[in-house]
Amino acid sequence: IEILINKLQHLAPTEEGNVYITLNAVNPACYSRQQRDKFIRNCKNTTSDNDIDGYDWLLIDLDPKRPSGTSSSDKELEEAHIKAKLIYKYLRSKGWNEPVIAMSGNGYHLLYKIYLGNSREKTEIVKSALLSLNMLFGDENTVDVDVTVFNPSRICKLYGTMAAKGSDTEERPHRLSRIIYAPDEIKINDIELVKGLANELPEQDSTPQKYNNYNPQKFDLKNWLSSHGVEITQVSNYQGGKRFILKQCPFNSNHNGKDACVIQRENGAIGFKCFHQSCSRYGWKDFRRLYEPTVRASKEYHKPNRELPKVPERQKLIDNSENEPIKQEPLFFTVSDVENQKTPPEEFVKTGITVIDKKLRGLKKGYVSCLSGLRASGKSSVLSQLSLEAVQQDYRVALYSGELTAKNLIKWLYLQAAGRDNVYQSNYENYYTPMPEAKQKICNWLSDNLLIYNNNYSNDYNFIKDSLKQCFEKYRVDLIILDNLMTLDISGFDRDKYTAQSKFVRDLTMFAKEYNVHILFVAHPRKSQGFLRLDDVSGTNDIVNLVDNAFILHRVNADFKRLTKETLKWGNNNPLYEASNVIEICKDRDGGVQDEFIPLYFEFESKRLKNEPNEIKNYGTGENKIEQDLPF
Repeated sequence: IEILINKLQHLAPTEEGNVYITLNAVNPACYSRQQRDKFIRNCKNTTSDNDIDGYDWLLIDLDPKRPSGTSSSDKELEEAHIKAKLIYKYLRSKGWNEPVIAMSGNGYHLLYKIYLGNSREKTEIVKSALLSLNMLFGDENTVDVDVTVFNPSRICKLYGTMAAKGSDTEERPHRLSRIIYAPDEIKINDIELVKGLANELPEQDSTPQKYNNYNPQKFDLKNWLSSHGVEITQVSNYQGGKRFILKQCPFNSNHNGKDACVIQRENGAIGFKCFHQSCSRYGWKDFRRLYEPTVRASKEYHKPNRELPKVPERQKLIDNSENEPIKQEPLFFTVSDVENQKTPPEEFVKTGITVIDKKLRGLKKGYVSCLSGLRASGKSSVLSQLSLEAVQQDYRVALYSGELTAKNLIKWLYLQAAGRDNVYQSNYENYYTPMPEAKQKICNWLSDNLLIYNNNYSNDYNFIKDSLKQCFEKYRVDLIILDNLMTLDISGFDRDKYTAQSKFVRDLTMFAKEYNVHILFVAHPRKSQGFLRLDDVSGTNDIVNLVDNAFILHRVNADFKRLTKETLKWGNNNPLYEASNVIEICKDRDGGVQDEFIPLYFEFESKRLKNEPNEIKNYGTGENKIEQDLPF
């Protein structure tokens, strides 16, 4: 670095004074070329793709459209800034780690750390990832995602040097490129994230289709959308194809503006995309099936099979009439069988509790969690807050509360969603009410993303389960909360209480996997004389053995302090004693985390349990809902 800076200081400025670097790891032998430690004009040998060991960065280059050989105007630069923020928020919602963010002088760069080898396959993945982003966010009239920067030896502006294209004018000035933001720890993004982004690109259906006379390129998409009453707000060109911005997403009417679009590539391939996480599962086939029910939906998200697989009897393995084996799953899988199984990608609903989201990655879809705690430990507060966090991520929640009416439950949710700055105190001490304008916004925001079971029907679990299946078919919920086990009638499983509880949890685990939802249920503990542990959860140990995650919520009071000192040998100055509540991770099937105590801080005005006493979090709708924590 020191040598580079020294040589840059002595470099004679020219009209072509832009300085670039390679982003990815170069074969060490290349550093013995003639340009080692110095600048050489018109080098014979420069870095080629074959000289790169592998990909270290995914460069997302947002350069405004303008006449060649000119710098960008301030307005054009701001358009690139806005586009960069949209892509940053989108990738963050997909689980990508924080990027390095830079202003290149004429546009914006997002640099995501990756670790891929240099091969034709990896290059295609990177290329498709950039094509996907340009498909979703690019605009050939304003700002495109540069799809040409996919090759391994791609060069990039050396930040801290001047971007000098054309004349330095007031309208189009030369600017100093610079890094705007770099995270404290630059984390590598898993290759599955890059592949997932690449897979957003619509593929041409190689199977001849009758609907367009067996030629996908002749399918008139615009006419099809119009004939089915799909409202289009904008049509733009996209790399020889077309992109149709929809007035609203057909899967969720709250997703409007520019949230949803249908794209047709030059080769005739068609794709549908809604930018909200809750609709990320839907593709073109799902979209088309809404208007033409006979069309088969995407294979990955077809209607789940209601029949549980059964182990075949030995005598049924052979069909005696034909003397040929019946095609079915094997009794034992080989490693190759397991590798070839198609499974949905891992998906996590963030809890908003920082340590849980960091250690467990959130609540994994397809898993079951159990929450326990003594009376008045704050379980209802946590559950309603989890619901808000899920909706904030564009997930849908179905909630059963056997103790609270829907009206009382909503009152609590309104307070938590509004926050202390949007409530006022009534005539009663510690009793707060949301401001009317905040209440209306929250109501519109929650809409049909939060669904509350009507207790007037039945508390029979089998009835509720059937109702949840109907709810899933209609709303495609992602998180189911059952509060609590004691209020559910599970006698249909078995006359013995403990056997019934075990069968109940087994049934939940099958339900969660079949529908790819996360189920969180509350189980009250048995009476315990000592410090509450996982073995104290009501019923049998089968409950905690069968669930994937288990949590205990503690109220920090005199009993908590006394019992933790006796049982866990905590000292008087333990910082957890400063919290109002402590949530404990008792079981984590994936990562093995246990005995992790996390402090939470109760706020009376909003009834929230916060990560820090001064934490500020805004719930609600609109493009600006996560704007306050953008790093640029």
